[in-house]
Amino acid sequence: MEVNAERLEDGRYLLDLGPVSFHLDAATLEQLNKVVSQRLHQSEEAEAATLQKKLNAYRKLAQKLVSMDDRVLQKLLPQLAPEQTVTLVRLSTEGMYDKVCRNFSRQNAKQFEDDYQAHDKITLHQATLYMEQMMPMIKQAAQEQKKLQAQAI
Repeated sequence: MEVNAERLEDGRYLLDLGPVSFHLDAATLEQLNKVVSQRLHQSEEAEAATLQKKLNAYRKLAQKLVSMDDRVLQKLLPQLAPEQTVTLVRLSTEGMYDKVCRNFSRQNAKQFEDDYQAHDKITLHQATLYMEQMMPMIKQAAQEQKKLQAQAI
């Protein structure tokens, strides 16, 4: 929606919000601006808190994947995009980097190392998006891990 403001000759303001127009005095316009700013700021804080909560949950999940069986990880890794693999490793502990390199072929491990260096500026928003995209594959890998553990008992 396009918003236009114009000061009229009598000192009032004309505020156009799409098909709707308002004639407001300066004090009212200042109050409207204050309310809109507060609402936008509250929304940003809530969104940041939600993003941080998701990120913490994904970080815990990534750390649990360090203990995943190598056979299961070898099935999971080729399904992931390079950005997703890098995000998974960056959210996890140091052990995950070595584990991923160990479970790739030499050529793929070299490519992963290059991708890891290239994707050093993944934002928090991108990281949560990549993890959300990976969740079905991670759930499937977790089921396979449970089957392997049940067979070992």
